[in-house]
Amino acid sequence: MLVTLRESDNLGRWGGEEFIVLAANSTLDDGAQLAERLRAHVEALDFGELGGVTISVGVTEWRKGDTRKALVARADEAMYRAKNSGRNCVKC
Repeated sequence: MLVTLRESDNLGRWGGEEFIVLAANSTLDDGAQLAERLRAHVEALDFGELGGVTISVGVTEWRKGDTRKALVARADEAMYRAKNSGRNCVKC
């Protein structure tokens, strides 16, 4: 399974083990679908003796008047909800 980002999307490292995808011109549902494809892809990767890897993903969408800080804070909060609900899932 190959998961690709569009040319208008941006992927970056946000922290030690955190990454961010900015998916331009996307709805919350679009973002959730992309996040689920990424989550499933990572879960399916075979790292041999290292074992499996999973990701917890938080998704939000830009709201009129949002600052970058507010946008990232909502995504971060959703990610921690994903981690706290058993990991290896997507929360919006």
